[in-house]
Amino acid sequence: MAQHLHSFPNDPVSYVVPTWEDLDEISVELAEKITASGKKFDRIVALAKGGWPFAKSLVDLLAIPEVASIGIRFYSGIYERLEKPEIYQNLPVAVKGEHILLFDDVADSGESLIFTKELLLSQGVASVTTATLFYKPHSQYKPDYYGEETSAWIVYPFDKREGMGLLQKKWADQHLSLDELCDRFRTMGIKPAAIEFFRNLQTQKETTA
Repeated sequence: MAQHLHSFPNDPVSYVVPTWEDLDEISVELAEKITASGKKFDRIVALAKGGWPFAKSLVDLLAIPEVASIGIRFYSGIYERLEKPEIYQNLPVAVKGEHILLFDDVADSGESLIFTKELLLSQGVASVTTATLFYKPHSQYKPDYYGEETSAWIVYPFDKREGMGLLQKKWADQHLSLDELCDRFRTMGIKPAAIEFFRNLQTQKETTA
């Protein structure tokens, strides 16, 4: 995927908005890298919630027979870090003796991958191999396999509402109007239907406030 980075005045961060087609292409590239290694896995463990959308794609591309999900929380709210990570969704099956492919959408801080890999090893798995669609070079942990490297803030097609909401909060000190916000979203490549959905939500909030 050729990354189309977007930047805005008074904001040092760059943004990338991959499409479903972009992510599908990256998942195929990731699967090719893993296949070339010759490794075989008993199960994919997807990190909730970012690993969900493309875990099924990897199950198919790599012909992995089983899949499970685990949810790890490091924060109770915005910038409110927990004293220790919290498992809010545990594995529903025993994985002792299995060869696991641990998958997430991105290695950002890397904390979730580090914690979950150690957790799986403590449960007696035979091996843990890590994979992500994206890897950020500032991450504490580099996955064994990843699709693309980026330093940009990623707005996913499966997180449109959350992504636009976070950007609205991030740019709050710039006092952008709703029209200006939506113009930025358009510039970034967010689809018109999603922007209109966001606009309608904001309008409803204003009328009920």
